[in-house]
Formats: sequence, structure tokens, C-alpha cells
Amino acid sequence: MFKVQPLRSKEVQEELAASLGVAYYPDTYAFFTVDMDEEATKILSVIGMCQFEFSPDGAVIRSIAASPESKGDEAVFIMVRTVMNFCYRAEIPTIAVAVSDNPNDLTSDRSFVRSLGFRETSDYVIDLKKFYRSPCHYNENEKES
Repeated sequence: MFKVQPLRSKEVQEELAASLGVAYYPDTYAFFTVDMDEEATKILSVIGMCQFEFSPDGAVIRSIAASPESKGDEAVFIMVRTVMNFCYRAEIPTIAVAVSDNPNDLTSDRSFVRSLGFRETSDYVIDLKKFYRSPCHYNENEKES
């Protein structure tokens, strides 16, 4: 069983960023995903972390990190969608991804970023209102075969 939740401690956020091999962004918010025991009382391992910033004008994902054994895990995908939903519910109109050149940062994997629904313009951006109106059809013209 996994759990996605906000990360409230800057010290833990910094430690997780270091352990996952990505940059720490002290002025960002973060959500993290952990693997829990069956009773959901004990953390077994860290799956990933997503650092992001937002304003009333838009949000930017600064990093998406996953433990080596969790890259490609659906829990990472769900963690990013949780961040997107958080921003949508806060009435933030768009969310973008700041692409990294760090191979430990999943924002450097363009196919992964596209799989989340981000459209490649000058940046990777999602119009959250349009996305949540019809998420299955949002990128219909840009899906890879």
C-alpha cells in the first residue's frame, strides 16, 4: 500500500532530495509517496517526491524524484497527479514542468512528462481547467502511437 501526502518539514524535504539525487528547492512545496505496511502504521520505504511552486497565475513542478526501484511505478504517476489536483482545487489555471538535465530527476525524461498529460510548447504545460474537464481527451492529438 502506498500513500501520497504533503511534506511539511523542510529538513526532511532537503534530506529526501539528497537521498533521491535531485536538487533541493527550499522555496517550494513538496508531496511525497511512501510504501506503507498493510495496517498503514509504518513507512517501509520512500517511493518518490515532487517539489513545486505556485502563485495565483500558475504552478511549476521543479523536480520529480523516485527511488531507483520505483522509477516507472504508478505511485510516482499518482503523486504528480495529486500535485496537479491540489493546484486545480486551489484554482491555479496552469501547471508547467521545469525540465532538468539531471538524470535522477524524472523531469529530464520527456516521454514520462508527456505521459502525465503535459503538452510540449516552449515548456511542458497543462491548462488545468481543460485537463480536468476531460482528462482522457486532453492530449488526444499529441498521443504517441
